[in-house]
Amino acid sequence: MAPCVSGEERLPLAGSRDRPTDPVEVLDSPQAGTTVIRGNVLRLAGYAAGVGLSVVSASVMIRHLGPADWGAYVTVSSLIALVAGLSEFGLSNIGVREYATLAHDERIRLIKNLIGLRLALAALGLIAALVFALAAGYRPVLLAGIALWGVGLMLTFVQQAVGVPLLTRLQLGWVSTLELMRQGGMLVVVLALVLLGSGLLAFLAAPLPVGILLLGVTIPLARGMVPFVPGFDRAEWSRILRMTIAYSIAATVGTIYVAVTVLVMSIVGTSADTGYYGASYRIFTVLGYLPLLLVGSAFPILSRAARDDRMRLGYALQRLLEVALILGVWLALCAALGAGFLIHLIAGPSFEPAVAVLEIQAFALIGTFLAATLSFALLSERLHTGVLVANAIALVAGTTAALGLVPLVGAKGAAAATVVGESILTLAYAVALFRRGGDLRISPRVVPKVLVSAALAALLVFVPGLNGLALAVAAGVVYIVVLSLLRGVPPELWKALFTLRPTSYPPEGG
Repeated sequence: MAPCVSGEERLPLAGSRDRPTDPVEVLDSPQAGTTVIRGNVLRLAGYAAGVGLSVVSASVMIRHLGPADWGAYVTVSSLIALVAGLSEFGLSNIGVREYATLAHDERIRLIKNLIGLRLALAALGLIAALVFALAAGYRPVLLAGIALWGVGLMLTFVQQAVGVPLLTRLQLGWVSTLELMRQGGMLVVVLALVLLGSGLLAFLAAPLPVGILLLGVTIPLARGMVPFVPGFDRAEWSRILRMTIAYSIAATVGTIYVAVTVLVMSIVGTSADTGYYGASYRIFTVLGYLPLLLVGSAFPILSRAARDDRMRLGYALQRLLEVALILGVWLALCAALGAGFLIHLIAGPSFEPAVAVLEIQAFALIGTFLAATLSFALLSERLHTGVLVANAIALVAGTTAALGLVPLVGAKGAAAATVVGESILTLAYAVALFRRGGDLRISPRVVPKVLVSAALAALLVFVPGLNGLALAVAAGVVYIVVLSLLRGVPPELWKALFTLRPTSYPPEGG
C-alpha cells in the first residue's frame, strides 16, 4: 500500500487485519476488464432507454396533473431529492469499495450495518423534510406524499445496499436491468394512474410500489451473498461513518459546485439568459452522468487492485484515463457540432440562443470524463481528503469565473465557467492522486493522437450543406476512424467488444 499522505485517514478494516485468502473471484481474474467493457455497453443502452422512459413518464404526468399539481409534484420531488442526497452520505461508493476488499465474514457485517445505517439516515432525513414542510405550511396532501415517497426512498436505499455484490462481482447485466426496471416500473405505474384518473397523492406515492418491486427482484439475485436484515452495531456504524465523513462532505461540495453556475445565473444574469443556460445545462447533466456510469462499473477492480496489486492498478488507471479522454473528446465534439439539433429537440426553436451556449459547455465534458476517472481512483486509494480539497478548489474557481463572465456575456459566460470549473477539478484531482511521487505513472501517449483525430473531424464544419445531426454523426465517425488508424484506441477495447475470447487485463507480459 502506498504511504499515507498528511491528513489522510487510513482506517482499519472491520475485523482482523490478517484476512484469510479470498477465494478466486471475478475481480481477481484476468477477464475482469473484458467483463466491465461488455457490461458497460449494456449500462449505456439501459441508461439511454431509461432517459427515454423518464421523459415519457414526465410528459404524461405533466399533461394529466396540469400546471398547479405538477408544480406541487416537482416541489415534493425536489425535497425528497435533497433528503436522498444528504442521507446518501457517500455510503454507496464506500460500500462497493469495502465489499471489494473485505473477507467474507467482514462483508456480511458490512452489508448488515450498511442497511441499518442507511435506513436510520433516511428516516432522519424524512423527519426533517416533514418538519420543514409543516413549518412551510404545505398542504396535507403534500405532507402525506412526502411520507409515502420517503418510505419508497428507504426501500431504494435498502435495495442499493443489497445490490452491492452485483456491482462488485461485475454482474453488470443485472445491474443494468435493475436500473432500467426502475424507470420502466415508474412509467407503468404512471400510465396506470392516468388511466384510473388518480390525483396528486397517488403519483407522489408511485415510488413506493416501484421500490417494493426492485427490492423483490434484487433479493433473490443477491441470495447467499449478503444478509437481508439490518444491523445496529454501534462500533461498525462509527467505523463506516468515519470513513465516509470527508467523502460525504466532498460529495456535498461537489453537488454545490455543479449547480453554482445556475445559481449565479439566477442572481446576476437576465431571466432570458437563465432560461437559455438552463436548456444547455439540462443536456450537459444528462451527458455528464455517462462517465460516472462507466467508471463506476470499473470501481471494484480499482479497489481490489489498490489493495493487492499496484501494477494492475497503474495499468487499469492508464487504460481508464485513455478511454475517458477518447470518449470525452468524442462526446464533446458531437455535442458541440450537434448543439442546434439537441437544443431544438429538447427546448424548441424559441431557444435558438441556447445553441451557442451548448457549443461552449459541451467542451466541459472532456474534464467531466477525466475527473470522474480520477475521483474513483482517489476513492479506491482512500484519499478522501484529496477529493474534498479538489472539489472545494473547483467550487471557488467555478464561482469566481461565473461571477466574472456572466455579467459580461450572459449564458455563454456561465457555459465558459463550467469549462473552467471542470478543468480545474481535473487538475486538482490529478495533483491529489500523483503528488506523492509514488508508483502510479501515467503516460500521455494517446493525447496527440486524440488531438489530431479531433482536429480532422472538426474540419467537416467547412463542408457545404453538412450541419445539425448529420454533421455531428459524420464528425464522430471520422474521429473514431482516424483515431483507430493512428492506433489510439486501446486494443483491449476492440478485442473485448468484437471477439468471443476473453481478454486478459493486463495482458500477459504487459
